[in-house]
Order: sequence, then C-alpha cells, then structure tokens
Amino acid sequence: MQPNQHANHFYVYILGDQSQPQLSIGISENLLQQMAGNGSQSGQFKLVYYEHYDLEEVARVREYRIKSAAPEDHFRLVESMNPNWLDLTDTLS
Repeated sequence: MQPNQHANHFYVYILGDQSQPQLSIGISENLLQQMAGNGSQSGQFKLVYYEHYDLEEVARVREYRIKSAAPEDHFRLVESMNPNWLDLTDTLS
C-alpha cells in the first residue's frame, strides 16, 4: 500500500540545547526541510523534541499548551522523550 501523497503532516517541535536556558517551540508542516534549511533557529539549536499530527488545529492547540507551560515543564518534556538531548533530525523520514 502506498502512502497517501496528500496526507497532512504537522509537527510541534522544540529546538534547543541542554546547556542553554532558552528553548524554541514551534510548528512546521515540513520539519525535515526546515531543519535541512539551516534557518537561524535550526542553525543554533538541535531538534530535541517533536510530535506529529495529521490535523493542523490539533497541532496548534498542542503548541499553545506547550508554550503556555512553565520553562521547567519544557525541559521535563524533552527529557521524557530524549534524556540525552540528542539531535533527533535523523529520526525524521
């Protein structure tokens, strides 16, 4: 079965580094392309967390909830999935 070429993909992501106090939280329709593009944000930080959604509305609500949380909650969220703060760009397909 071939994947649906018209399927929607929305990623809520966190860029950062364990040694930096500030993380960048956002949403992207093509996270792999964004990370490969070496934009100002992706050039400074690693992709340390992401979630995939099929619906933009759901992704936007999740992004808002993460951004609304306390900074220490952002670090806990990253560490729950990526305790070693590795760059997850290679896990995107």
